[in-house]
Formats: sequence, structure tokens, C-alpha cells
Amino acid sequence: MTQMDRDFAADAATTAFHGTMSQLAAHIPGAYARQAPDGTRSVFTTLPVATLNAVYVDYERDLGVAEAFAKELSAEGLPWSVRFRGEVDEELMELARGFGDVSTAALPLLLWDAEVATLPDVVPEGTAVRTVSGEESELMAGVLVAAFGMPRDIAGALSLPALLDAPNATGFVLDRQGEAVATGLNVLVGDHVGLFNGAVSPEHRRNGYYRALVAARLRHAVASGARHAFTQTSPMSRPLYESLGFRPAETWTYLIPAQGA
Repeated sequence: MTQMDRDFAADAATTAFHGTMSQLAAHIPGAYARQAPDGTRSVFTTLPVATLNAVYVDYERDLGVAEAFAKELSAEGLPWSVRFRGEVDEELMELARGFGDVSTAALPLLLWDAEVATLPDVVPEGTAVRTVSGEESELMAGVLVAAFGMPRDIAGALSLPALLDAPNATGFVLDRQGEAVATGLNVLVGDHVGLFNGAVSPEHRRNGYYRALVAARLRHAVASGARHAFTQTSPMSRPLYESLGFRPAETWTYLIPAQGA
């Protein structure tokens, strides 16, 4: 990729993403983040999610470093992946195959710029958005279970009190008549905010609740000093984010060895 082809806003968001992961790893017992001189990184969050324990490889890489990080993650015994920016990379695919059959997951990187976006300031009647701390981690986990049908232990790992109480991290829920029906986590790094763990219970979808929650999270981030936001999202929720001013910047591909799946 040439300098003229580069999306430098995506470069900045990628750096901020690494910062959010390092920040979260610093506040989870047993977690860690590494960075090699060539820019290759790895993170182990202790969470049983392949995309959250990863070797992060950029356009320029040292395959020896990437392999060393991969061996370290593989030894942890939890799902892990090799992530790179762009389409399938045969060199990295071969590296990942050294740890078993490989499946792939592709996630878009969506970017948001506060200077060019307009946010709705409407919360559906009977609802309210509020921030939550680690004391309500079980509440957030319950929404994740309802939204994704994931096991309770995984949902609990994604909403650990240490995550919700980490500096520059803010958990949110949208309450409907006293019931938490949507949730999300913001992590602020410099003038960027990462939006993670967005979820809404299936029976409460298509009522504008999640849209109101995302807009409120962005307003909170801007008030906290953010000027840019990034997220990775499913095809189902991507149109909602784009309607709020997010734009697709690039695709991140995750190679997930069967050993770590």
C-alpha cells in the first residue's frame, strides 16, 4: 500500500484501538499487552474471545516477531487470533496454520468525526440512558446474555468490574421502565473513543433504543474530550452507525486457529 492509498484517519484510529486494548489489559488481572520495535503488537485480555486475544500485524511486519507473539498467546489456552488490516494475507495465513486449521472473521472499522456529524438528541419515551460502574457488572452481563445468547461466564468476562471501573472507561445502559435493555462500553484514548460491547435485547429492537444509546455515548465522549470515534460492528447494526455519521474506513481480518477457537 502506497502513502497516497493510506487512510490516515484509519491509522490514527488503529493506534487509538491499540491504546484502548492496552489500557483495558492493564486493569484486568493476568492480562497483558506487548509491542515489538517493528510495531507488531499482541494483547491477552483473559477473556474467552478470539478477537480480544490477538497478534496485531500492520502493513509492515516482522514475521518472526508475529510468530513469537502467536506462540505466547497459543500457550495461554484461550481463543486467540492474528489480526491484520486488509484482505486475506497468505504469509500470515500460513503462520496461523501452524497452530491448526484456520477460520477467518472480517470486521469493518467504522470511523466518526464530531466536526462533521450531527447527533439526534431524542430518547424514546419511558427510557433513560445512564452510566454504570463495576457494581452493576451483573446487570450489563445480563443484557449481553439476552442480546447474544452467549454463556453467562463469557458475558460476565466482557463486563468485569475491572473493565467498567478502569480509568477512561465508561459503561452505559438504557433503562426502559426500570429494566436495562441495551448496553455499551466506551474507552477513551486521547481524542478518540472506542465503542465496545454494544447490545440490545432482541425483544426491544427496532424501537430506537439502541440508536438513542449510541448517540448518548457519543455525546458523553465528546463532553469528555473525544473528537473521533471508532467501532467494529455486525452487518445488522452497521446501518444504524452509518446513519449517525460513521463511515467505513477499512476491513480488519482475524485469522483464528482451531487450537484457539
